[in-house]
Amino acid sequence: MQKRHCLLLVDENEFNRALWRGRLKEEFQDDIRLIEVTSGREALERVQKDLVDCVISSEQLPDCSGLELVARLLNEQETVLPIILISNNGGNEESALAALKAGALEYLPKDKLKGADFYRAVKNALVLATMRTTIHAQRQALGEIREELAPAEYDAMTDLPTRSHFREQLTRALARAERDDIRIGVMLIGLDGFQGINTAMGHEVGDEILTIVGKRLRNCFRNSDVIARWGGDEFAVLLDTIKNPEDSVIVAQRIMYALSRPFTWKGQELYVTSSIGIATAPGDGKDEESLLQNADRAMYRVKQAGGNNYELYASQTNVKPDNRLTLTSQLRRALKREEFVLFYQPQMDVQSGRVVGLEALIRWKDGEQGFRSPGEFIPLLEETGLIIPVGEWVLQKACTQARAWQYAGLSDLHIAVNLSAKQFRQPTLFKMIQRILGETGLDPTTLELELTESFLMADPKNANKVLHEIRSIGPLVALDDFGTGYSSLALLKDFPVDTLKIDRAFIRDICEKPDDRAICSAIVSLASALRLQVIAEGVETVPQLTELTSQGCHLIQGFLFARPMPPDEVWRWLTEEAEVRLLEAKVSSEG
Repeated sequence: MQKRHCLLLVDENEFNRALWRGRLKEEFQDDIRLIEVTSGREALERVQKDLVDCVISSEQLPDCSGLELVARLLNEQETVLPIILISNNGGNEESALAALKAGALEYLPKDKLKGADFYRAVKNALVLATMRTTIHAQRQALGEIREELAPAEYDAMTDLPTRSHFREQLTRALARAERDDIRIGVMLIGLDGFQGINTAMGHEVGDEILTIVGKRLRNCFRNSDVIARWGGDEFAVLLDTIKNPEDSVIVAQRIMYALSRPFTWKGQELYVTSSIGIATAPGDGKDEESLLQNADRAMYRVKQAGGNNYELYASQTNVKPDNRLTLTSQLRRALKREEFVLFYQPQMDVQSGRVVGLEALIRWKDGEQGFRSPGEFIPLLEETGLIIPVGEWVLQKACTQARAWQYAGLSDLHIAVNLSAKQFRQPTLFKMIQRILGETGLDPTTLELELTESFLMADPKNANKVLHEIRSIGPLVALDDFGTGYSSLALLKDFPVDTLKIDRAFIRDICEKPDDRAICSAIVSLASALRLQVIAEGVETVPQLTELTSQGCHLIQGFLFARPMPPDEVWRWLTEEAEVRLLEAKVSSEG
């Protein structure tokens, strides 16, 4: 029999609770069980006593505000607990932003209770509730495992297995992987900025953070996976049986989401991000030492790039040390010989049927081997610093091409160009952008610069300053891979950002995985509240398109409409094929 979801209603006003009760019974009938309390204190007691799936609370309670209740519930639960705040009146944008910043899933004005928004919010909350059920089961399973382990195999501070136990489990997993021809993954997680907090605030605070990190990490994995305290501020994870290396990316994003919420110490909010290195067997190593070493290398590269991110060892250049110098020389020569070319991928507005922009993507056409994979050479460009002159070339070329298209009649078309972390740190970045705009004559407002969310969060104060400088001369700013660094929600309102790009990892399984669907819906709602554009990238199927448009996301980028194309093909596609592809997709989605 399907489990009945338990919803906790928090409001001292009986009329309000009766209104909520009626709407919930009308929409969900016997699929829910309701508990009603009148204060924040009672709410905290009931959540401790019952396995509550969702909390619906008034914005103002007799003993605290709704925002305070949200913060206490999330900090004390250390797990997924969807909370919906209902305003006492019409609500406003400032209140909505405060609620999202505190960690609420939704903020609804009182007058929305009779519409579809209330039903959608509760439905999304119940989808996320399944995650809480899984977490509860994981905790029980981990408790049983601990009883079976010797005390020396468990870390006293975090309640996680120790390094020695992890190595034993990894040895067994590798033997099983070879015998059964399956793939496993290893992740090493290092906390960014932890030593600074430890030094400035003392070991008591540091120990408390490590304890909470351990709790949050336990909630991110299956019962068959192993999470261990590796030592100091590092943790290790064994992913048992994965289909492909990309599956580990979803787990890494889940970890970053779990660690993105602030750690509260005596009323002060502290933020600790993570650097995650990933290696998979057998591709990245068939023995324990090589697998751990390669995961450590990937983690180190993330830390070198500023932290607050993840990296697959397989996504690195995978070039042997004696070949790296050769490839670096080839890349320098490729820049001089103009072997780099730009491809462009259209961005569609499915409501109007217009192509609103094109993202410029670098390709390398080697004279001997033909087109080389971006995954082969882009990491080496970053590592060697060649990304700085190459990135300047990309911006110059893209702006020149965009200006040519605008002269040809596509006056409202904007061009999107990615900025790397190393480019963004250059003190000459502002002058370089200003110079290229002047040389090409491109309208600055038709240029959109894309930066990854996780990079901006590594140093938000400096990033905010640089972004304001860039915006002062006209270019738009987009956050790429949005959804992988939730810590930015508290600071997003201060960044001069125009567009959020939903990370393709959430789009890929949006139709199959309720949590990915809920995350996409939350991002779309957040963008709407902040009056930002939102683009879904990596859209490849009609069901994905249908789900995204039903959530209110109408700007789409992906293979469903068009692959990246060289400039000569872009013009033909823009003038001949775009409307046909859009019509085909709409007909398929409506059918």
